[in-house]
Parts: sequence; structure tokens; C-alpha cells
Amino acid sequence: MAKSVEIQFFSEGFEAILTSPGTMGAVESATNAIYARANANNTRGGKGFHSGTRIGRAYGSNRALGFVYTTDKESQIAEAEDKALSQAVSP
Repeated sequence: MAKSVEIQFFSEGFEAILTSPGTMGAVESATNAIYARANANNTRGGKGFHSGTRIGRAYGSNRALGFVYTTDKESQIAEAEDKALSQAVSP
């Protein structure tokens, strides 16, 4: 189960790093790798997992966000029973 952790930065330097194009690229690369591994782990068929990245308002910052999610019953079962996505996060 996902856990939510809130970290509050008091430095403008940290804010600049979190919102930089380089950080967006790193988040996008990691998200795409997790997405590819999750779909490779999915032996149930269906539409599989999908992913995306965006700049989003999270924790008071316009920082990069990456997400991988299920789209149909087969991928939900693949995660629930086989941990297809969970295993993809920590290869």
C-alpha cells in the first residue's frame, strides 16, 4: 500500500531543483521504466498498465509527478494477485 510522506523544504534552492526540467526528465524516465516492467510482469492480458508524467501542484509546489496505474480488470487482478506493478517499482 502506498504511503504518503510530506516533506517541507525551506530553501528556494530545493524548490528550483524540484521544478527543473532535469528533474522532470528523471521522473519521466523512472516512470517509463516502471511502466515497462509492470506491463512485462502482467501475464493476465487486457489493456495493461498506463503511465504519465506532468507538472502538478503537489505539496505546495509545481513539481514533476509520475504515475503508473491500472486501466482494466485484468491489470487490477495482475496487481492484486501477482503484484505486477508493486514488483515493477522495486526491481
